Amino acid sequence: MVLTAFEAALLGIIQGLTEFLPVSSSGHLALGQALLGIEAGDVTFEIIVHFGTLLAVVTALRERIMVLVRGCLARDSGALRMLGFLILGTIPAAVFGIGLKTTLEEAFASPAAVSGFLIVTGVILWTTRFASGNRKEVTLVDAVIIGCAQACAIFPGISRSGTTIGMGLWRGLDSREAGTFSFLLSIPIILGATILAVDDLLAHPPSGDALWTLIIGAVAAYVSGLFAIRWLMRILAGGKLERFAYYCWIVGIVGVGYFWS
Repeated sequence: MVLTAFEAALLGIIQGLTEFLPVSSSGHLALGQALLGIEAGDVTFEIIVHFGTLLAVVTALRERIMVLVRGCLARDSGALRMLGFLILGTIPAAVFGIGLKTTLEEAFASPAAVSGFLIVTGVILWTTRFASGNRKEVTLVDAVIIGCAQACAIFPGISRSGTTIGMGLWRGLDSREAGTFSFLLSIPIILGATILAVDDLLAHPPSGDALWTLIIGAVAAYVSGLFAIRWLMRILAGGKLERFAYYCWIVGIVGVGYFWS
């Protein structure tokens, strides 16, 4: 079915905000589709809004990315080490994402399960109130552990940014560095998910009527994603990440009660 402009804008905003805020974008999209009565699995729309969020994180971190690129081209050891950490941190999610494709599809089909995972995300976020650190540099062990935490977020309702930032804080990273590494780590994940779905996009290209709604969704995801990144970095600076736990608990409990049957 073709989304209306309102539905595309709403889902784009949901994707942009929740991709980077620690409340699970996949979970909110699944719940949003269920509430709006939109058929799950609209691959074309998912690709487009993911592309919008990809542009958002690249825009927000453009200075850090350019420093990293220039450093790698100049064979700077620090830049090459960070690139290696990003690759290493991406591997667990890539492996689990491919291996658990069927399981994920079943989870997406159950809004009640998604709501349950949101409650788990709330617990993860709440525990960060006990974590503290001021370390400015990511280590090899950090990359491995944070990468494994990111792999857990392949289940809809488990927040990728929440698990990765939370684990970074527990590893003793400064809150800003934990957030920056999490956002950098999102780039290959979002890009990879987009590339993997391109075959489906080519097999089912959007019609002329659907093109404008896709553009609206992408722009909404980009703008809201950019806002979410900047807002979350300010929240991290104040050390208040656990506040999102209460939101996840409320949405999760209401969702379980509403969709359970």
